[in-house]
Amino acid sequence: MVAFASTSSSGARVAARAALVAAGLTVAVGTVADTRPPDPPASDAVMLMYHHVGDDGHVSTRVTEDQFRAHLEYIADNDYTVVPLGEVIAAVEEQAPLPARAVAITFDDGYRSVGEIAHPLLQERGWPYTVFVNTEPHDEGFQGYMTWERMQAMADDGVRFANHSTSHDPLFERREGEDQAAWSQRITEDLQGAQARLEAMLGDAVYSDPPLLAYPYGEYDTDLMALVDALGYVAFGQQSGAIGRHSNRLALPRFAINERYGDPASFSLRLATRALPVVAQSPLNPIRLDAEPPRLVLTIEGEQLATHAMGCFYRGEVLEVDWLEPGVRFAVQGEAALPEGRSRYTCTMPDGDGGFYWFSQQWVVGQGGT
Repeated sequence: MVAFASTSSSGARVAARAALVAAGLTVAVGTVADTRPPDPPASDAVMLMYHHVGDDGHVSTRVTEDQFRAHLEYIADNDYTVVPLGEVIAAVEEQAPLPARAVAITFDDGYRSVGEIAHPLLQERGWPYTVFVNTEPHDEGFQGYMTWERMQAMADDGVRFANHSTSHDPLFERREGEDQAAWSQRITEDLQGAQARLEAMLGDAVYSDPPLLAYPYGEYDTDLMALVDALGYVAFGQQSGAIGRHSNRLALPRFAINERYGDPASFSLRLATRALPVVAQSPLNPIRLDAEPPRLVLTIEGEQLATHAMGCFYRGEVLEVDWLEPGVRFAVQGEAALPEGRSRYTCTMPDGDGGFYWFSQQWVVGQGGT
């Protein structure tokens, strides 16, 4: 069993500091308080994203069963409230209140281990969760994926489901010779076909008002965001960070939890985050045509923010924070070339109560889905 200490223990405090140092996310000495972080604002929530639970899958997409059990124990022992995903969406869309220390649990793809291992553990606690399903492998009966019958039984137990596309292709990519109109039609059919299939098989257990979408691989561009918006979806990426009232409803963040970063210190650090109040950013498009590291400009708002302690990071680099308007608008830019595939800039700032405001911007170079 993986043991998680209470946040009030000295062991947890030391582990949290070690995790910050290891992740390159320490912004100032003493920013991890010696007490449990207080309740975050009522509009903030941390969303956890899992794939496999158990021994199947790769280290990058799985947690062990012991880790998952320990995560649930930590949530329960430290006064977090597991909320339905719909409540988080209402907080974003309608400025509805959330319980203090709100956490939402999600799974991508619908792997068999979710039904066999995760579901019974979550049912024991009566906790809601959502599975984002890409429908094609379930229709084809691919090994390692849940059957529709299993998901129907889970729906009867109160599990909710949402759209992860039909194909699980990188949806932003254009095929050879495909113009904008042809791409738009293909992606519309992919998404709407998946939504219709989910609703036909799982009925009211599927989020439909509004429909919810998790981008495959967490990858999107501004054209895809516009299309998804026109279709009425609220959409999620895989960039890290908490969700708050300023979060972009077309690119909501989630913390991807896997075996490599499923240790107690890393997990507790992520739960103790709040959404950095970003009200504007440039560029918005994560897809880059070359390896030149972008200059990212963010505008934030909020009173009594410790902006002097803002820290931004990129692949081991500590980025210089260039305040264009002190305390309001700043720019950061990496030095190293962007790698093929996914990378990100991450900015954190102590919240004054033992946790961190957190914002991450993903970049994608080259072929999607790598």
